[in-house]
Amino acid sequence: MKKLIHFFAVVLISTIAISANAQTKVRLATGVTSQCLTGSFGAEGTLLADSCAQFKWTITGNGTTAYAYGTKATYTFPAAGTYTVCAKLLNTCTKFDTSICKTITVVSCDCKLTTEFSFVGDCKKVTFKAYANQTGAKFTWNFGDKTTGSGVDPTHSYLSEGIYKVCVTATWTDSTGKTCTATFCKEIKVSCGTPCELKGEFGFVNTGNKYRFKASSNTGYSYSWDFGDGKTGSGIDPYHEYAKAGTYTVCVTITDKTGKCKIKVCKTITVGNPCGIIGGMTWKKTNDTTWKFLASSNTGTGTTYTWFWGDGTSSTGKDAAHVYKKSGTYEVCVKIYSPDKKCFVYVCRKIVITLPTGAKCTWEKTAIKVGYSNSCNKYTFEMTLFQDSCIKYQLSVYNMKTGVITALTPGRVGTYTFNDTGKYAIIAKYSNVCKGCDTQTYSIFNVTCLPTTTKCNWAAAGATLGYNNKSACNTYFFEGKNMNTSTSNCVKYTIAVGQTGATNTYYFARTATHTFTSNGTYNVCIKYYDSCKACDTIICTTIKVDCCNAKASFQVDSVSSNGKMYVKNTSTGAKSFVWNFGDSTANSKDKTPIHQFAASGTYTVCLTAYDSTGTCSTVYCYTVKVLKTRGKSQTSNAQGSSYPNPADMGFYLDLTGGTEYSIYNAVGQLVISGRGDKTTYIETANWSEGNYRVVLKNANGSQTLSTVIAH
Repeated sequence: MKKLIHFFAVVLISTIAISANAQTKVRLATGVTSQCLTGSFGAEGTLLADSCAQFKWTITGNGTTAYAYGTKATYTFPAAGTYTVCAKLLNTCTKFDTSICKTITVVSCDCKLTTEFSFVGDCKKVTFKAYANQTGAKFTWNFGDKTTGSGVDPTHSYLSEGIYKVCVTATWTDSTGKTCTATFCKEIKVSCGTPCELKGEFGFVNTGNKYRFKASSNTGYSYSWDFGDGKTGSGIDPYHEYAKAGTYTVCVTITDKTGKCKIKVCKTITVGNPCGIIGGMTWKKTNDTTWKFLASSNTGTGTTYTWFWGDGTSSTGKDAAHVYKKSGTYEVCVKIYSPDKKCFVYVCRKIVITLPTGAKCTWEKTAIKVGYSNSCNKYTFEMTLFQDSCIKYQLSVYNMKTGVITALTPGRVGTYTFNDTGKYAIIAKYSNVCKGCDTQTYSIFNVTCLPTTTKCNWAAAGATLGYNNKSACNTYFFEGKNMNTSTSNCVKYTIAVGQTGATNTYYFARTATHTFTSNGTYNVCIKYYDSCKACDTIICTTIKVDCCNAKASFQVDSVSSNGKMYVKNTSTGAKSFVWNFGDSTANSKDKTPIHQFAASGTYTVCLTAYDSTGTCSTVYCYTVKVLKTRGKSQTSNAQGSSYPNPADMGFYLDLTGGTEYSIYNAVGQLVISGRGDKTTYIETANWSEGNYRVVLKNANGSQTLSTVIAH
């Protein structure tokens, strides 16, 4: 009875101590946790300080009973299930003892469930996003401020700024009914900041003069770029191609979410000749308006060429002809792509184009005139009549908005129906074929009226564009619906086939058969035009021409700390393979090779997959980052240490004794700061590559570490 009274007294005292822990230390408390099948038990309190105290743990459940000893103990459970863990404190001097029991549910980790999360902060409002490697997982959250939540993407508002340790726990049940859990934690910084605290940086990677820029900022919201060649861009990580070798000043302007603060960061880059490509071009005039060009390079079979004519048009092929419509100085460029498609170079030349103007006739100004009349948007034009059989007449309409010139049917009188309002000119050309001379005049007028006729109801009429390629892989048959009837033959058809930025091929019919000379994605459009009702519509579709069954693809499973790379070949339709590891070693013909890199660095690994004939192949490349040194910094532990070094997505700081940390980039800007007395994870996914200085301070002094970020 005395022992029972003593026990209740201890419980009462412990309860009082817990409820008023600001004034009194806890006499006894226990904690029981598990990770997979491993349990961790711990006890603390003033009763344990007695030298006569002994501590014992009793674990029961699933028909077994086991024991562990000491205030801190671990135990491996035999199987998943529910267990009772009792902690017994015995004082051998006073013969006093007490027990505290807790129930714990243990789950197996055979399902290998993993989880993590990302977050986006807006002042004190933070939106989280959870991820798990098992579909259907459910998530619970501990936001680090003594509040909890649930769901895959909760939004949480913190009461104050600071550093918070946030944990997400994923729970998943497999097909056998087994329930698994996994927990992931990391510290986040909640900060509203001020407009003047905006900081930023950017880096870049060059692959064959195609640059990928990537900016980073502490509170940046929008990013605008000036690439130094007259071109601009936007976004945090844009791509840009340079047409010429040279030195360019690239600037990014970073603006915060308030729009009140912005900074501009600039760097100078040098664009050279990649992959040692040497190219050139020659040209000659074939007639009054046509020039023929021929490209040359040292890259051999498989090289591709794209021409840019300086007048807004382009075409492809090693040799190409182009027709210029007006005299002037044009910069002609050819883009030469290496056979492996890894890199390219531009070769540009300025050429002077002079088109013939013809001999001028002597005409009386009052004699050469053009008049017009109109009914709404339909105009009739008439040139002066000459009683001379040598005179030929030509009318053309010039759209001053688009710059397009449309020639009418040859003759002294012509009609034209305008589809848009605006300013136009009518050009009248008089030619004396007997004397070999000509001249022209023009008049400017405004079209202010659009047709009032009812527009065609194309949807109700069922206008469509169909296609198939049953005859051959690269030969397609296109067909539009016949919109003409037995009583009306007003509808005209035009089918256009081409790629974005390239010259289209046109078929002026309702059906067309087109053979593609190369694989790619093409836009195909059909235009229906009703000349009776003056209405039209365009229907487009996108087709992908891919006549090779072998599709190269692979995944990099891992790259170990000794530089050994393991890959998974995910190619389809392929019978043989060739691997190029980008490190000057011999190619491999294994389906799934294991490759040893000799040194740290960035390597472009390419897989070429061939079909059963060995004549058709596709190439897939992937950039691999190899870090062969991943150890802790060799520094004093008076304040802490950091690892790994170099780091990619993040590194750890081992902190002791309430150490303060401040991390600066290569130009001395403070990137992040905080305080801790345990292992702290610093996330660097959005940091620029380069050297960073880590300054640690506590009561024992300060020390400076150096770490490298390499993505």
